[in-house]
Amino acid sequence: MIIRTVKGLESDSVVSNEWFTSYRILLAKDNMGFSLHLTKTKAGSRNIMQYKNHLEAVYCISGQGRLMDLDNNRSHLISPGTLYALDENDKHILEAKTNLELLCIFNPPCIGSETHDESGSYPLLEV
Repeated sequence: MIIRTVKGLESDSVVSNEWFTSYRILLAKDNMGFSLHLTKTKAGSRNIMQYKNHLEAVYCISGQGRLMDLDNNRSHLISPGTLYALDENDKHILEAKTNLELLCIFNPPCIGSETHDESGSYPLLEV
């Protein structure tokens, strides 16, 4: 059994930049088959991403935003209770209208130190 708190995470399990902070709660080393991240995105941010090496599911806990699917030229409102799954390595833009709090699941699991590269993707790192 694994018990953790966000406040108790080691510093190498928290990745931040000027627009978001990602708390990597479960990682590859936990052998769960996925990683679980709590991501807090600042109002006004606009992030272009495409996870080429991972599938991601995202559940909005709080805040308001917009997800733009760049592969299909569609836009979706994001609000508490909304789930979106990037099941085809979808290229997308996430705009935070207000601060967003998102619960994110990645498969394959992340090791914890990943940061977005120039294409908005995470590299596939080994434990």
